[in-house]
Amino acid sequence: MTLDEAVSHMGDLHASHPRIGTALRLMRNTSVGTRSLVDPFAEVTRFRTFGERMRRYAEAGTALGARAAEDALAAADTTVGEVDHLVLVSCTGYLLPGLDAHIAGRLGLRRDVRRLSFGQVGCAGGAYALARARELSAVRPGSVTLIVAVELCSLSYQPGDDRIASFVSTALFGDAAAACVVRDDRPGLRLDAAYEDLAPDTLGHISYDVDELGFHFDTNPRISRVVADAMPGLRRWLEEETPVLAPQPDFLISHTGGPRIMYEVSKGLGIPPAMFRLSENSLALRGNTASAVVFDVLEQTFDAPPRNGGAGLVIAFGPGVTTVAVTGTWVAS
Repeated sequence: MTLDEAVSHMGDLHASHPRIGTALRLMRNTSVGTRSLVDPFAEVTRFRTFGERMRRYAEAGTALGARAAEDALAAADTTVGEVDHLVLVSCTGYLLPGLDAHIAGRLGLRRDVRRLSFGQVGCAGGAYALARARELSAVRPGSVTLIVAVELCSLSYQPGDDRIASFVSTALFGDAAAACVVRDDRPGLRLDAAYEDLAPDTLGHISYDVDELGFHFDTNPRISRVVADAMPGLRRWLEEETPVLAPQPDFLISHTGGPRIMYEVSKGLGIPPAMFRLSENSLALRGNTASAVVFDVLEQTFDAPPRNGGAGLVIAFGPGVTTVAVTGTWVAS
């Protein structure tokens, strides 16, 4: 789906909106060019009940998550029988048993695989999963962790929602599934340390309202200010505990969020804007894919790897408002 298609759809559907000019301008300011949808556009935009949405989440989420996992396992030369932990992140649907159990069964993981499923960490989910995988590896050296992120954001689209936040969401979010393997005997990103910050009094800045039709996603325009306020604490931690900002990272795996969010991270941490190129590429080609973003940027990093021993940073933001950062060292062999 192209941004022009989204803008045209919202412009026609809400032509009488008192702020239609502003709303469409904000859609174009997202920097998104294209993104993928799990269903045809006509299906995404029709009226669907909450039950229909969640049944689609179970079906497509399991299939896409398992496919991403199979690709990641193959790329890491890892068999399903080697997987000791499964970490699943997804904030765009609810299911019992969860997607973790469905995907584990689809893949044929061992019965004793240890599962962690996180459903409310939103766009911070990718970095959050890497932080948890690092801890699992520390507790059980030599173990293998499979991370799977599944985000079907289009299932939250509400045709009757004419809030400005709905216009921006319609322009910004894409559907995706991603996966990676964390083990200590393969080249790639070695996970060194993790940082988390929960900003006080920001519960309503990134949130879902839930009604009979499903999720109504909402973001507060002040989120960029919250991110800016979180940067001094993160910068102190990075300077005191890691070599990452000496003077800048060798590589950066940043959640997209949007142009303003990336600007505040660049300004707050003193990271050159050019280092956000891979994140900007992900945003332009795929939209904001929530927890899957960092894995898309990580894959691009594998395609053009940093120098051996280079120090890097993974950073993402989510509901709460939560800042999650993971530092790492690039291991070439």
